Amino acid sequence: MSALGSPPLAFPAEDEELPGYAPRREPHEHVHSLLNRNDRPWMSLKLLSEAPRESKFPIYFNGGTVRGSAQLTLESPQTIRSVVVEVRSKLALATADELPPMWHERKVLWEPGEHSNPQSILSAGSWEWDFTFPIPTNFDDSPNGGLASTPLPGSFDLKACLSISRNQRTSLSYNELHTLFAYVIRERAPPQSPLRELAYSQGYTPAGPSDDPDGWQTGNEITAKGILFGNREVTLVYRTHINKPTVYARGGTVFYRIEVSSNDLQALQLLSTPSAIAALLTREVRSVPIRKSSQASLGAKGADLDVRIMARGVSWADSNSLNGPSSIRVLEGEIIIPPRVTLDVEIAAFRLHYSVTFAVNAVGFVPHDQSELVQRHPIRLVSHPALGPMPISRIPPGYDQAATRGNNDDLDWALLAIANRSTVLNI
Repeated sequence: MSALGSPPLAFPAEDEELPGYAPRREPHEHVHSLLNRNDRPWMSLKLLSEAPRESKFPIYFNGGTVRGSAQLTLESPQTIRSVVVEVRSKLALATADELPPMWHERKVLWEPGEHSNPQSILSAGSWEWDFTFPIPTNFDDSPNGGLASTPLPGSFDLKACLSISRNQRTSLSYNELHTLFAYVIRERAPPQSPLRELAYSQGYTPAGPSDDPDGWQTGNEITAKGILFGNREVTLVYRTHINKPTVYARGGTVFYRIEVSSNDLQALQLLSTPSAIAALLTREVRSVPIRKSSQASLGAKGADLDVRIMARGVSWADSNSLNGPSSIRVLEGEIIIPPRVTLDVEIAAFRLHYSVTFAVNAVGFVPHDQSELVQRHPIRLVSHPALGPMPISRIPPGYDQAATRGNNDDLDWALLAIANRSTVLNI
């Protein structure tokens, strides 16, 4: 028999602070038990964690130690053969199910013998054994073709298992108790540019790319050539920018800017609307199936690639651009990063990264080469926001962020273009 709870949320609580900025939270117990026929616990697994008290599951951070105890309570005489506890890591992604555990450790807490305390368990009673598992910072990835000392990913789930073997009538019986908990590397995003921090602290609009080049990353241009409404040849250029540094906290915001230019003013008016170009947070996962891992690498044809949309941005027209050159229009926008996404992973058989992706997706426009209408800014996600003034959302009234989380079938072509391009470039 076994008991398995729901997976924990593999991310730190919003109020969780980094060491050095706030006092450490007092650890408290998370208890999971199996009940006997009288509905009383007879085997229990206790874990100490710094997770918020309202959290149902433990959360551990880099440099931490999994601490806990196993408790056995027998209401009638039984013969116990062993008490064992183990921890096993697991990336919280379906595409990583086949991967071997990055960290697996097993400890025999008790077995009969003259040096054991007690030497045997044959009668009713209660016993408790403490255990600790220091969390490593690296693991051996060489069996999968990686380095012998590879850093653990930024976040993953762990499973603790307490197993007790006992004599039951004429056979040996095994009872297991499972619980899941989370591991997160605490890391802050780097500071914003001085001009952007000043704008946030004083409550005004941050400067654009031309006035604050340190605060923006500019991507390659998208040159959109095609036919508009069946009979009109048009060319437009899209220049995309995202705020720097391109390291963002989960639950944070990516600010972006899109400059659209064309000598065809009618085409510019139609193809520079917020609906004409999608701003996306995309996740690219490249993995090598275990059955192929000895022959394939992440850059080879044996690797599987999965590209998904994790969030969609809200865009609006910058009214100030109407006062500029008539051949240029500007869109501004924000992407809210979901707080529960898995952090980046870089190991031999599995790679997970994020990008801010722009895709021209205008109605009535038929491009000559649709694959050229996609542009990506690689980014990295961390657990905590930068110190300093908090960013200020500038989404205008009436623009609903939730409305961007609907069906993304209209952008399947963009995901395919990303996958094809990544396969060719082995990224």
